[in-house]
Amino acid sequence: MGQQDAAVPPTLLNDAKPIPVLSGGVAFVPTWDSGNPTLISIISPVLLVPLNSNLVFESRAAFEGDFQRRNGNSGDFTGAIQKSLEYMELDYIGNRYVTVTAGRFLTPFNIFGERLYPNWIRNTQTDPLILALAPESDNGLMLRGGVAVSKTVTLNYATYFSTLSNADHFESERHAGVRTSIFLPRERFEIGVSAQHQLQDARLTRYGMHLQWQPRRLPLDVRAEGAYSRAEGNGLWVEGAYRLLNARPSLLRRTQVVGRTQVFHTGTVPGINPGLPGSDTKRTEFGANYYLNDGWKALASYGRTFTPAGDSNIWTVGMTYRFVLPLGPGQ
Repeated sequence: MGQQDAAVPPTLLNDAKPIPVLSGGVAFVPTWDSGNPTLISIISPVLLVPLNSNLVFESRAAFEGDFQRRNGNSGDFTGAIQKSLEYMELDYIGNRYVTVTAGRFLTPFNIFGERLYPNWIRNTQTDPLILALAPESDNGLMLRGGVAVSKTVTLNYATYFSTLSNADHFESERHAGVRTSIFLPRERFEIGVSAQHQLQDARLTRYGMHLQWQPRRLPLDVRAEGAYSRAEGNGLWVEGAYRLLNARPSLLRRTQVVGRTQVFHTGTVPGINPGLPGSDTKRTEFGANYYLNDGWKALASYGRTFTPAGDSNIWTVGMTYRFVLPLGPGQ
């Protein structure tokens, strides 16, 4: 028990009760793709409600407006607000080895959609080209957990089954999948693989791989993902972000420089997945994030996209904000 825990009377520790929490993020990220501006505005609230020591309800919604000029590069900005329910699930924490989730959950295929998607978390604001190679959300049942293979190696897993749904805001494919990874806590390194088989329509099979590394002695964040589907296509992205913690003047220590490069190749049935590029595509981006405080982040980036039809630039600027609001008194 650490010094802080030792200073708390045991009666207070036993009597402490969890309370509901409302958190989430707000983002305003104008983007110029091929010279065409889009004012991307997002509000994404997250609700967490502990029901008892083993049962938790959690949900996240998103309200996004992608406002574009009425006449391309001229006229007023217009567009609809897109509403989505990203997850709404009930988690039963059985023990340290397994958590059972029922409801609508984020698909555990690779890591971007499940761990890195919120704007205040991601280092680069544009979506990876391969993001749509797997559904973002599923309706069904999931088991997940971790097992310590040794003091230096942990095996993590997630396996799930999803039902078919065409209901508004509850869209879901019917498929089954699994993700497993090895985590080295001392090295702060993770590498894993994913597999998913569609149980409807074309009965596609998708494969993925991911890695993350945050070395202890460097303020460096390395992330990468690859995904493959014979019909839909395949691709890879690699990203590095470095925090200037030792820079002078001290104001620069709030700056993080980011670079990402990625590639996508179409599959045997181009266009079968409308969320993917329609042709072979490469993109490289560089940018910077400036952390005004723990919740506010300013950002800017520049990228170049390469396709057989021609090359184009993509620019982003903007700001993200993270908030946390307890919904009741607590200790």
